[in-house]
Amino acid sequence: MSVSRHRRRCLSALGLLPALGIAAPSAGPLIRHALVELPPGVPNYELAVLRLLLDKTGASHGPYRLAAAPAMTQSRAFLQLAAGDLELTTSVTTTEHEAQALAVRTCLFRGLLGIRLPIALSRRRAELQGVATLEQARRLRLAQVESWPDTQILKANGWPVQAIARRDSFPLLLERERIDLFALGAIEVFPFVDALPGLCVLDGWLIAYPAPLYFFVSPSQPELAARLRKGWELAMTDGSFVALFEQWAGPQLQRAALNDRRWLKLHNPSLPTDTPLQDDRLWHPLVAARLKT
Repeated sequence: MSVSRHRRRCLSALGLLPALGIAAPSAGPLIRHALVELPPGVPNYELAVLRLLLDKTGASHGPYRLAAAPAMTQSRAFLQLAAGDLELTTSVTTTEHEAQALAVRTCLFRGLLGIRLPIALSRRRAELQGVATLEQARRLRLAQVESWPDTQILKANGWPVQAIARRDSFPLLLERERIDLFALGAIEVFPFVDALPGLCVLDGWLIAYPAPLYFFVSPSQPELAARLRKGWELAMTDGSFVALFEQWAGPQLQRAALNDRRWLKLHNPSLPTDTPLQDDRLWHPLVAARLKT
């Protein structure tokens, strides 16, 4: 046996080359994604849901590969979807987004991302805790990320909003008292605030509006959108999605104590008219009972 042939067999045995005479199995299509940016060490729930849906459809659609794209704004992500430079992102849905990309209309957060809890300086907790009405809340200076649909929702409801380029700039704005509040979803807020000394999540009230967050797929990848829809169908039917959600969101919902807060409800003018609000399987019971009505 030649040295070259011997070397190839050794490499094959180590899994570094396919065995002689046997074609290497396909590694599957590459899915480049732009999911939520998180602080170091915080588990990525969006990635866990994506893997669940892709794994559910492994038998019917085959293997896959995932690659995280560099950090970018949502506006940039939708441009890259349109150009075919990105396969997938997540966003709160809007009429504009659903015209730009393929919406997979099952909310990753069961509608709870639109339940926003206010973040403030700990030293101002007593001052800001007692908000009782939307009119009072709108007197407070609130920042929101410019490319997030939430900014336009707040503005449409008469809230003066300071638009910021990136989420990670809000703690400094709070510390310098250039804003009074920042708001994040009830099922995402605590890992952020726990990592930021001097900040707190206010008790007693919240902001609420319908804001389902979907996977959005490049228009050039309809087969990926179909695969994700099939994955949702399987994961909703066998209970694995709700189990994953409860495992991840249960402790945060317990801390949020949503039933004990005043709900300051806003309308969402950017919500597509055919959003499946009447399919109760897709929404958390609190959203179905208190926000959809």
